Amino acid sequence: MLWRTMKRANWLAAVLFLLGALPAFHAARAEEQAAAKPLPATTEAALLMKDIVPEAPVYIRVFKEESELEVWKARPNGRYALVKTFPICNWGGTLGPKQTQGDRMSPEGFYAATPGGMKPDSKYHLAFNIGYPNALDRALGRTGAYIMVHGDCRSVGCFAMSDKLIEEIYAFVRDALAAGEPSVPVHVFPFRMTASNIKRHADNPARTTWAPLKQAYDDFAETREPPKVGMCSKRYVVNSLTPVGMDPNAACPTLIGKRLAPLSPRMSKRLAKNDPSLEAQGKKMKSAEASSSIGGFFTSLSWGSTTATISRPPRQSSDASLGAVQPLLNP
Repeated sequence: MLWRTMKRANWLAAVLFLLGALPAFHAARAEEQAAAKPLPATTEAALLMKDIVPEAPVYIRVFKEESELEVWKARPNGRYALVKTFPICNWGGTLGPKQTQGDRMSPEGFYAATPGGMKPDSKYHLAFNIGYPNALDRALGRTGAYIMVHGDCRSVGCFAMSDKLIEEIYAFVRDALAAGEPSVPVHVFPFRMTASNIKRHADNPARTTWAPLKQAYDDFAETREPPKVGMCSKRYVVNSLTPVGMDPNAACPTLIGKRLAPLSPRMSKRLAKNDPSLEAQGKKMKSAEASSSIGGFFTSLSWGSTTATISRPPRQSSDASLGAVQPLLNP
């Protein structure tokens, strides 16, 4: 009798254990399925229209003030096309670079997602690490770690998307890395760096850090090729004609100019007017304060669906002059 009672108790304990483990099992299974999801059919169709193969390299641009993340992919000719723009649900702090661990700021600068930074088991649904701090951040004494693009719409320094949208962004990065790309560049800008926006933020203390970001923004508008970024003398060097490495503590060589291969006027016109891209709809719970005289930030809510619609990208403005080789006025 005692033996039967003990057997029943053990059986009951096993059942209770399994029942308790089921939610965790199902959650882990759901994460695995989310991390393996293919791109939506509408996105695959957009790639086909642009003559872009699924395994083509990816370039990501983040704009803090506008709360937008862009995914670009390479065409067969090496020029990149905008595939889709995603609303950023939330990000941390205000305009300017991240300085210290715990300041709740989202960084600005030139970063990259690598295979080791993919987080299919993230507690924020899915995530990938953008690589902050990079070598220049460390040379400047900036601290912090684990800055991600992730889901769950919550952020204390990361770039948080809705769960549905991070699944698609994650798939873009995953597929590019699986195809052999060593990394996916993730360039984080304070805002779309037009002349009018630069003027509007002229009094922002962070403006002294924005020159290389402005140059990268303008150069990409001309070439549709991701900027080549080096580091020396504790600063970034963008699209230098002179070879520059990635050691921010090394002295910069004599910089004689930069090399650009601008788009032809015909191609520029075609890309500006006849190259539709997808725009995801979703929450933007935060944007930076529009007035540079006030500073800080405000929070706003914008609720919407997460379906994709076709839109045409506006013509990108650029202050950079055309030319294959241009002098560096402020080396």
